[in-house]
Amino acid sequence: MADEILRKNDSEIFEILKNENEDDFSRIFALLKINKITNQEDADIFINLLTNHSNPIREACAIKLDEIFNINKIYFDNDFAKNKIINAISDINPNVCRSICSVFEKNRDFARALADELIKKINLILDDIKIYEKENKDFFNNKIKNKKNHAKNKKLFSLYWLLEALTYSYREENYSEIVKILKYTITFLDYTIREKTAKILINLPNPPYDLLEIVKSDQNFYVKNQVYDKMTLD
Repeated sequence: MADEILRKNDSEIFEILKNENEDDFSRIFALLKINKITNQEDADIFINLLTNHSNPIREACAIKLDEIFNINKIYFDNDFAKNKIINAISDINPNVCRSICSVFEKNRDFARALADELIKKINLILDDIKIYEKENKDFFNNKIKNKKNHAKNKKLFSLYWLLEALTYSYREENYSEIVKILKYTITFLDYTIREKTAKILINLPNPPYDLLEIVKSDQNFYVKNQVYDKMTLD
């Protein structure tokens, strides 16, 4: 089956991808066969698989997107593709999230074009966290034992990857909004959120001194290491 798919031409490959009746195995191998995209219709068929499909298909699509984005970016500069990509950042599969963030890291202009939507998604999650925190109080309190709460961990996971994407999406006009986000996320009990906060902070032009002090005095090595030997505080 795999050999048969790998022998197909481009038009046959995209026929497999758009056919919802094809099994996952066939569509995954079809995704792996793609080396380039030559028209908008094929690009839409491809990027549609990034969300609302099975976990293996989403992952294969994200990995392939990271491989081909740079030579096919003209086909992803539209609202349909951008919405798919922005939603995939907080996929439940970390391999999907990682691949999308890799696209952002390698294509900063594209990442900056999505900054407003990215900040909007972060603020929505932070609003949810603030509501959750009123009842559970375990995002910031080390004495709370409810550390395996699925709803809490899902929010943390999404926030983690959205902050990673924000690292590559800075625009001067978003400076104040980003600083407002960082002032809140630097207080999180979860060190991975503080680590991502520090990573964004150190890459800001003229980062707020008070936030740098907080990061440099953090008790977690991975958080503190983001600014170690990169910023001298008197």
